[in-house]
Amino acid sequence: MLTRMIYVAIGALGTGLWNVFISAASRQMHPLLGALITEITAFSAGLILFLPLLRQGRPEFSVPAVFLCIGAGLSVLLADFFILKAYKEGLPVSIGGPIIIGGGILVVTFAGLILGDRMSWTKALSILMILCGASILAGQPR
Repeated sequence: MLTRMIYVAIGALGTGLWNVFISAASRQMHPLLGALITEITAFSAGLILFLPLLRQGRPEFSVPAVFLCIGAGLSVLLADFFILKAYKEGLPVSIGGPIIIGGGILVVTFAGLILGDRMSWTKALSILMILCGASILAGQPR
C-alpha cells in the first residue's frame, strides 16, 4: 500500500508541476504548438526509458490496453490544448489548477462508480469538499 501511495504522490507532483509549467508557457506560444511540444517531450522521454526494456524480450500487452492508452493520449492532447488556451486567456494558475484537479476528481469518481468502486459516506463527503473548494476558487475575482 505504501508503494502505491508513493507512486500516486509522485504522479500528483507531476500533475502540479505540469500545471505550473503549462501556465507559464501558455502566454508565449500557440496552444496547439505547446500541446505538441508537451506530448513529443513525454513520448521522447518515455521512449528513452522504454528502449532498455526491449533487451529483456517483448513486453506484455493486450490490444484493448493499446486502445485504452490511445484514448488516454487523446485525452492528454485535449487537456493540454484547452488548458493552454485557458491560461493564454489569462486564467491564473492558482484558479485553473484547482479547477482542473477538481474536474478530474469528478470524472474519475463517476468512472470509478461505473467500474464498481465502492463509495462510502466519508469518500463522498471528501470529494464534495474538494469540489466545493474548487468551485469557490473558480468564482474568485482575478
